[in-house]
Amino acid sequence: MSTSQVVLTVARSISADLWFREAAIENRDRIEQVQRVCKKYKLGAYRSASYEVEFKEPPAPQYGVFYIDNRHNVSYCPIYKAGSTTWIYNLCLLNGVSKEELQSGREQISVIARRVMPEMDYPEADELLKKTAKILIVRHPFERLLSAYRDKLENSVAGREHGSLHFYKKYGSSIVRKYHDDSQPKPRSDQVIRKLGVPEPAGIEPTWREFVDYLINTDLSSYADDHWAPYYLYCTPCLVDYDLIAKVETLGRDQAFAIQQLGLADSIEPRWRHSSSNSAGVDPAAVYFSQLDKERVRKLHNKFRLDLELFGYSAEPYYELATATE
Repeated sequence: MSTSQVVLTVARSISADLWFREAAIENRDRIEQVQRVCKKYKLGAYRSASYEVEFKEPPAPQYGVFYIDNRHNVSYCPIYKAGSTTWIYNLCLLNGVSKEELQSGREQISVIARRVMPEMDYPEADELLKKTAKILIVRHPFERLLSAYRDKLENSVAGREHGSLHFYKKYGSSIVRKYHDDSQPKPRSDQVIRKLGVPEPAGIEPTWREFVDYLINTDLSSYADDHWAPYYLYCTPCLVDYDLIAKVETLGRDQAFAIQQLGLADSIEPRWRHSSSNSAGVDPAAVYFSQLDKERVRKLHNKFRLDLELFGYSAEPYYELATATE
């Protein structure tokens, strides 16, 4: 090996060490942030019978939502639209499912995963959650909601292989019936993003503003779909002590760190499935939040305030994007 190659190898090693050190510090900070907020609102282990809580949480974790892999010492709570496909894919690989089967498209990855990691309930799930390393991946709640809307509700014609027609029939049609207002202007062409080569929506789907109205006016415990259920109700971070908290915003680094910490570097590789680049670098939030007025953003902020606070996200930039008038 030449001197220059040695120098390059050493430089890369130092860079990787700094990268992982940064990830470790940030992971610790995220865990401490969750603990501070849980304590502030008397949630989870800090619950007190004498204290009237502001936020109601389940009495126990939702054990059935976890993918628990006892063989590899990993438990994962999948927050949909926040890198969930990536980790379900990884866990399937660890449990002997071939890449060919996972990529064949014959079955959804979550269906395959449940075959090799069946749902568990108390007390078995509780015992395993205490023993295994627990992973959570989060994303800015507003970005996750917008991603869920665009993927599942914006276009009932496109994406039917991913259930868009099912979502229209189950949720979209009722949202339109309840929240459509003829006096409200339709979104302008610059307030939506259309993908090239994809059929136009049928025109019966809820707008982003109508979906937000549904979120605002529906009790949190009545949200009927996992794609927009609040984190604190679905993955119960005040009831489960997560060991690794990754974020979509830093997912490449966080995944590499998690795989290293779990001792799985020889078994799986960091990857991000279903990551989508925006044409011409367009920011979907900037486009869609322009459909909203600031009062709607305020109400949405209040609805997801605990998720935002638990994971250190700010709603302030989205107020600036909201330029519609009521």
